[in-house]
Amino acid sequence: MGAGMFLTRHDDILSKVFSVNTAYMPKEADRFAVIDPYVHSLQWSRRFIGLKLFLTLATTGWNGYAQIVRRQAQMGSLLRKRLADSGWSVVNRTQLPVVCFTPSNEKWDMAMHQRASDAVVASGRAWISTILLGGNKPALRACITNHRTGPEDIETLVAVLADVRDGLRAPKPL
Repeated sequence: MGAGMFLTRHDDILSKVFSVNTAYMPKEADRFAVIDPYVHSLQWSRRFIGLKLFLTLATTGWNGYAQIVRRQAQMGSLLRKRLADSGWSVVNRTQLPVVCFTPSNEKWDMAMHQRASDAVVASGRAWISTILLGGNKPALRACITNHRTGPEDIETLVAVLADVRDGLRAPKPL
């Protein structure tokens, strides 16, 4: 689930953007010299999803957070390179650690991509999914979301993909 924060020193802007007044919303903060979270948030009574972002910033700081993002982007770049070296075509262009790919020398339909994805997940060694790019181009999708992902994890995924592709190519017994 995504998370985000908007930081500003201008609390009057927040009042203009997020202010909602309904009968069921609390009014107690009107009496206090505090910023009322009910009128300064999109979340209202839902859980504080931005807490994970806030705590990461609080514990690692802006530079630490930037290092995490940079590292994940580097792992995405490494994955793109290793896939290309292993006979896969990367079919999206982004600096983000989201890599969409398909076999270089084979034409796979969505069902074949799904079988490959299912086999990778069933291996228990990696997780990928499928995607339709542009609404009609099937591909496999790997998204590096864990800040602990390292080169060894990339190599594991590439190895699992090689095994899966070989298994899909093998003739089916009669």
